[in-house]
Amino acid sequence: MLPVGLAGLFLSKKWLYRLFVFWTLFSASSAANFGEGENGSALQVWMFFGFLWLFRVGLEHISTLSFSIDRRILRPCLWLITFLFAASISLIMPIYINGTLAISSPNLFDNSETPLYFTSHNVTQLLYLIFGVAIAISVAHHNLPDEHRHETEKVILFSALFLSVWGLLQFFCNSTGIPYPDYIFNNSGSASGKGFTETLGVGVSRISSAAVEPSMFAQSLITLLPLTLPAWLRRGSVFSVSVDRLISVLLLVLLILSTSSTAYLGLLILAILLWPSLLRTRTVSIARAFKFTAVAAAAVLAVVAIAASSIPVVSRVVNAALLNKYSGGSGLDRVWSIGLAFGYFQKFPLLGIGWGSATSHDMVVKLLSNVGIVGTFTFLLAMHCVMRASWRSLDSSVFPLSLSRSAWFLGLAVFLCTSIFIAFPLAFGNFWIVLGMAMSTGWKAEPALTPMRPPLPA
Repeated sequence: MLPVGLAGLFLSKKWLYRLFVFWTLFSASSAANFGEGENGSALQVWMFFGFLWLFRVGLEHISTLSFSIDRRILRPCLWLITFLFAASISLIMPIYINGTLAISSPNLFDNSETPLYFTSHNVTQLLYLIFGVAIAISVAHHNLPDEHRHETEKVILFSALFLSVWGLLQFFCNSTGIPYPDYIFNNSGSASGKGFTETLGVGVSRISSAAVEPSMFAQSLITLLPLTLPAWLRRGSVFSVSVDRLISVLLLVLLILSTSSTAYLGLLILAILLWPSLLRTRTVSIARAFKFTAVAAAAVLAVVAIAASSIPVVSRVVNAALLNKYSGGSGLDRVWSIGLAFGYFQKFPLLGIGWGSATSHDMVVKLLSNVGIVGTFTFLLAMHCVMRASWRSLDSSVFPLSLSRSAWFLGLAVFLCTSIFIAFPLAFGNFWIVLGMAMSTGWKAEPALTPMRPPLPA
């Protein structure tokens, strides 16, 4: 990776950007590992290429003395910077607390508590956040032109395709007993990077592909699935109608095989959000939408009920991944972490206990416990600004910008909704690139002016 990255730094910014986008979904792939065991951490490959790309872009801005943000994305960028400022200010809290509060271990099934002090971990987590915000703003700015946006969509969808094929390889290895080659893409030294070894506890191996865990793998695929939906409606495509449909089917198969509750919940959320989007763009009528929804819901429930009652392995997966998710094991531990984190917020409601201090396996309480009401309010306002702009800009046009806007609006909405129930992955690249793409498509184009006819002669 080092010679490829350095070559891109000096020779081709375009290929450096493509490599950064492609590796964004590979959260279990690292360019370098630091530490071992529970204290291990990793420099992810996407971070390596993303940093070199940002460095190259920064040098170009310095050479031209151009540091302004395009007015089309200015408002959401300012809200993101405000959230970053609030997270930075919250780091005074560990210094203020200075060991008077005991916090739980960030690792599942570890009930130990340690006094809270300001450590290098807080600084590292803030650097992750600064890097993520810089990536989102730079991605948004880069993808304002149609040709750049379409290229990004091709690269990220190809990455999802590759990740899915690798997931099929993992499923084949698990089914046949052939050793899974984890040393290729699952080489992260992070304590959370061994998701490929997870099982449901009912004799079913889970699929995480090159992501740190099945839920992250599922969230990556579910947020990119909307890119393939225009092909089914014959309104456009990323590659071609037939290829996009094949990719869509492959993504759905891998989401089911992942045995992740995030995948099943995400599909339900996407189905719910899809219809308001289609109605907003006048793609379907209200009567047709209700009719199709009723038929689809009945068909899905019938298939699941028949499969769960007649196929033992399906029944075990449904019970373990959905029905009994929070009645034991990691589910209870995750709920317990949320309760503890909410307790920290109640003690320090304004700024929380400092960015990177509290562990909570959800989005809202994680923000409240780490940055308090101030930071949570600014983050939610930033997301509201992006989503509101995208929703207001949705129209019935079939131009590439309109199709991209609808896809990334759905992608960001599904990502945020699923993050309410799982650990919010701010240290991974898929959130920041989805956010950046939604920002780049959220602005509303000005209508073209109709040329005035010259007055008729008297």
